Amino acid sequence: MGYLATYLDMMPNVDISLYARENTTYSNFYFYWRDELFGRTMRLFKEKTDPIKPKEVEIRLMVRGHVGIAVFPKDNELTAFWGTFNGVSKYMDELPFYNVTCPIWAKNLKIGRDVIVIDNNELRNPLFDLIHHYAIILAHTEVTYITTCVNARTSGGVPVATTEKQKRSIKDYLGKVFNGKFDVVTDIGNLGLDVIGATTSTAQPLEGIWNARARILSSFLSDIGVKSGVDKRSNTVADEISADTPSLLINLDDMLNSRREGFDRVNARFGTNWTVELNPDINYINEFINPHTEFDEVTDNENNN
Repeated sequence: MGYLATYLDMMPNVDISLYARENTTYSNFYFYWRDELFGRTMRLFKEKTDPIKPKEVEIRLMVRGHVGIAVFPKDNELTAFWGTFNGVSKYMDELPFYNVTCPIWAKNLKIGRDVIVIDNNELRNPLFDLIHHYAIILAHTEVTYITTCVNARTSGGVPVATTEKQKRSIKDYLGKVFNGKFDVVTDIGNLGLDVIGATTSTAQPLEGIWNARARILSSFLSDIGVKSGVDKRSNTVADEISADTPSLLINLDDMLNSRREGFDRVNARFGTNWTVELNPDINYINEFINPHTEFDEVTDNENNN
């Protein structure tokens, strides 16, 4: 017995077979992918934001599109606040005040004097809508894949019950099929159990569904500016590779520059030493973003190697 098996056995009133089936529904997959994709975007940057934890800054940027940095009067420390813009100015989207909120305090502060606002990107768009969009698609893909696996274990068709006892028998049977066990449907009462001829198969083979899942993930990464390794170079011409990489950087470069500008304003106003850089795990794109690196030098080094 491994640790997880022992741990799950200690959970009260948990039927692992039922637990497995319930966690293959659309809702559970949606919540899984929403949190998973959100976690991936949270790791795009490496930041130093003392005394605030970087996650507090990033969560607000990703979910709301902006974050307010101000001194919390109860402990006299810098704090990351949720906030809303308000006031009147000559622009509809550049207002003079920012109403900061936290669970134990709220106040309307003057931007630039009492609070510094950092943007997620040039348009202050959050990434949550993008995450929500892809979580929906991935959840449907996961359900389709598992349903196709399970339906392949039967000859197709949908059993129809005429009594509650037959209904329970069918549910028990389908539950056994899901968990790879042998079972039969019991026609209690000998009333005649019908199986209508509706097909339960899909036009897509299992491999096609799984490949679609990988490409959806690749598309999500591309939308936030991260290149993935789904497509092999042998299947892509050189011109496509050259044209693809800079276009991927638009969103990521926008978010990085918005953070740098915001961090500079925080440092100038509060005397901090905040810094931000790309996560080293996606450092391959520095040759395009870092102004101190010449592309010709990178190409020469690759050729020499």
